[in-house]
Amino acid sequence: MWRESGTGRESYGLAGVCCCGIALTYQRQPQQVKPFRLTLGDLIHGGDGGESPTKTFLRLMSWSKDASDGLRGFLSEIRRAHGDDIRMIIEDVTGYSLPWELLRHRDKGLAGEWLGALFPIARSVGTPPSAVTRCTGEILAYVAPDMAGDRALLDRFQTTPRNVTLKDLLNLLDAEGDPVSLVYVACHGKYGRTDIPHSAAEIKLIEGSRDSKRGISLREIDGHDLLRLERDGGLVFLNACHSAREGVYPDLDNTTLRSFARVFLRAGASGFIGTIGEVGRRHGYDLAKSLLDAFTESPDTPVVVALRDYRRKAAAPIVGVPGEDDEEAAARLLPFFYAFMYAYFGSPETTLSPTPREGIR
Repeated sequence: MWRESGTGRESYGLAGVCCCGIALTYQRQPQQVKPFRLTLGDLIHGGDGGESPTKTFLRLMSWSKDASDGLRGFLSEIRRAHGDDIRMIIEDVTGYSLPWELLRHRDKGLAGEWLGALFPIARSVGTPPSAVTRCTGEILAYVAPDMAGDRALLDRFQTTPRNVTLKDLLNLLDAEGDPVSLVYVACHGKYGRTDIPHSAAEIKLIEGSRDSKRGISLREIDGHDLLRLERDGGLVFLNACHSAREGVYPDLDNTTLRSFARVFLRAGASGFIGTIGEVGRRHGYDLAKSLLDAFTESPDTPVVVALRDYRRKAAAPIVGVPGEDDEEAAARLLPFFYAFMYAYFGSPETTLSPTPREGIR
């Protein structure tokens, strides 16, 4: 996906190709205008100030039906040729925060499905994928005090001591050492300020409680070398609100997109998981538990497949079209949106096999 110019309005173009040669030829498509109310991180809050999930759901349905004929035909050909398990790589350089995992596709003879529950999706940021796709070794982790349950999830694996700070974690990643399978951070996250919208300089991981002023910004992490990832790769999972969002540094330029995913993949990470909005704490725990259980039971399962399967389970109960002001439906939709908030970046072949803690199998 590319931003278009010369159309008189903000729009984007699409191109695509399948392994078998099915192609979506790039064309200038000015009808694909930037949707200004599709940034999930600005809409779904799960509390005061957020839009009703039913309204967002209906808007996504309309956006999906408005997709170009070329895109619909491209997806239909792929589904008919390969079924619904082919892995998809999406590179979006528009900066429009388009929630591609929540594009719903249907066609004659094909059931309507959300892309994120249909295909195992890996997003690309243009960085060549790491040569290391099997992530093995110890886990490096920071877990906020009010997320002790997440720490308990890691007890079955070789994991860093409990008292590390975010700064300690970065220092461990800067130093040479044994292979790391997973860098896991469970904490609160912050995105932007009202006076500087879409500023990547304001994306931050919060240390301590939700209201704490202590934390590590994207720019601070970008200043680290992260040598531990350079040789052996590893999966980075920032289980924090807004951790997969991107923006620009207004004091440098307004075109270069920046994000935690870009920083860690450029350093050598094999994959990155983050959220494109605000996620409920319990739901973040549930996703982490589901993924770690899946990797323990089937170490050869690619991360993109495990994440797709989790979204499928979250989408399965959502049937019918909700009323726009249906409060019960809105409550049921929150877990659905939280599941689709998680995006994966990196190689679609990445798997995770953390080293078990001694004495545990």
